[in-house]
Amino acid sequence: MIVLPLIFYSPETKIAGGLGGIYSFRTSKNRKGSRPSSIMMALIYTQKKQSIIEFGPDLYLKNEAYHLMGRISFTDFSDRFYGIGQTTSEDMKEDFTSRITRINLNLQKKLWPKLYVGMQYEFEHNAITKVEEDGQLVRREILGSEGGTASGLGFLINRDARNNIFSPSAGDFCELSATLFRNGLGSSYDFTRYRLDLRKYFPLFSSHVLAFQGYFNLITGNPPFQMLSLIGGQNLMRGYYRGRFRDKNMIVLQMEYRVPLFRKLGMVGFLGFGDVADNVGNFVLRDFKYSAGFGFRYLLNPQEKINVRLDFGFCNESFGVYIAVSEAF
Repeated sequence: MIVLPLIFYSPETKIAGGLGGIYSFRTSKNRKGSRPSSIMMALIYTQKKQSIIEFGPDLYLKNEAYHLMGRISFTDFSDRFYGIGQTTSEDMKEDFTSRITRINLNLQKKLWPKLYVGMQYEFEHNAITKVEEDGQLVRREILGSEGGTASGLGFLINRDARNNIFSPSAGDFCELSATLFRNGLGSSYDFTRYRLDLRKYFPLFSSHVLAFQGYFNLITGNPPFQMLSLIGGQNLMRGYYRGRFRDKNMIVLQMEYRVPLFRKLGMVGFLGFGDVADNVGNFVLRDFKYSAGFGFRYLLNPQEKINVRLDFGFCNESFGVYIAVSEAF
């Protein structure tokens, strides 16, 4: 088990610190080559006076016949809202603060080697505690600006053929999910979210790796603004503030080139390309946003190949620094 003081940084939190731990183990009788299970916890406080409590199991059970994943979090979080759509401007920015409770659970059953199907449940309660007096949210005309609860049930199918779940260097990953949020499940909103996550890893010479990701988030119905598709953050198009652009639908394409440097040190370069839209027919390729950057890696746990990363992301209007554990994808 690794228990460490946490220090990380992102544009959304600034400097953040706390205590975090990850317990990694293998439940399979044939431990060599089996998937590691893990349990994660974190207590975090940030420079922007945000507090975060997180707990998450990721367990492979009965010789990998079942895969149980979960994430429970409680946050008091200041954030930014730029409006909804592809063409929002920087001067539309406004700050708001929410208390958020999230529960995400899914249980998957192995059908064939590397292939799982399962059910998932998602719960999110938002209580907005502070908005700007002259902003859009104070008028309570935007769905979700009064706070509320999203509760949804769905299914997923997952194929994971990566050679390592923390820092893959070969193989592929594909996950397709659909989640229905309905009043009958205790939700304040009626909408359906479809998500497709595709990843491919190519091992090259001397342990160099070329990685690709295609991420598609499509929503029908009437979601709250907090649960729209969001561009930006430490994983999707680094360089943009998370939520800089938001709408019902999102397409993001990313690539990353990973290079070992010396002993436990490595370096990466990355590119991102994507956009949001109110419906799929309104995506215009020439208007897609882009980001690029580079970063460094330190191998924290050689046995499981868990990295600490320092990334510098750039886009046409901003710059982001990110310190985090594990790869972006």
